[in-house]
Amino acid sequence: MDRIRDLAADLGMEMFLGKPSDPDSPMHTAILSRLPVRAWRNRRHHGRMLRSHLHCEVETGGHELPVIGVHCLHLAARFGDRNKGEARRIREISAVLTDIAGEPALPHMLIGDFNALSPGDDILATSFFRRMNDLRRAGLLVAGRSGILAPLAPDDSASGDEVADRWRRAGVDPRLLGGIPALPRVVAPLTVGLPVSRAMDRFLGRMIERWTVERLHKEGYVDCYRHIHPRARGLTCATWQLSARVDYVFATRDLAAHVVGADVVGGRTWPDPDAAVASDHYPVVAEFSV
Repeated sequence: MDRIRDLAADLGMEMFLGKPSDPDSPMHTAILSRLPVRAWRNRRHHGRMLRSHLHCEVETGGHELPVIGVHCLHLAARFGDRNKGEARRIREISAVLTDIAGEPALPHMLIGDFNALSPGDDILATSFFRRMNDLRRAGLLVAGRSGILAPLAPDDSASGDEVADRWRRAGVDPRLLGGIPALPRVVAPLTVGLPVSRAMDRFLGRMIERWTVERLHKEGYVDCYRHIHPRARGLTCATWQLSARVDYVFATRDLAAHVVGADVVGGRTWPDPDAAVASDHYPVVAEFSV
């Protein structure tokens, strides 16, 4: 939280912080704004959301859309749970949509890490699994007592410094280890020698449920990046092995009519080397003329 406050101060922005729904979680959400915020609220759904639904009403200063809503989300990952992870995310997004339905109608956007795939989007699953196997062979992914493969975390000792150096030599900033998914140990032998193949990527992609983004499409939300870039991959995750697009700016149709640009910072069309070490996800930017 101190880092977010420092960032807001450095940027001259006002900070709004959302405490997580799970009292044991350290994962907060935050909105930073230079524009006036006339109201904000953090909705915590205990037992239904891991994090929270943070909402601000922002005064844009524009003539056509003088006030818009910003809904900041970070949906559950739980990739090791197979389709149970997507079931968790659909419960979370349903709670958010119920919140929004109870508010006065307002042009708004839903932004953040959805950890969910969009229908029609590619995934680079085989290159991701090859990378995970390289890390496993290097002794950087280890199996715990539960049989889950998880990153070897450096501690504060001299040996911890050596582990951190091993991660750097493998091309992963040790500060980003929280973004490496924990996978069932049985997955490892199944993917050894898996060829990097677009055909195999498409096959594996068809096995992944995409209910969350489908639900938003049915509700009329517009995927701003896809609106601007109908065919580009726009991969956002992970910065150490790009494999999927799971970070979004969704907008209601009245707001989406004003989107004039969208991009992935750190991607092919907006290169930025700092983005790769700031997070395990590349940020998504959308620009609106209001």
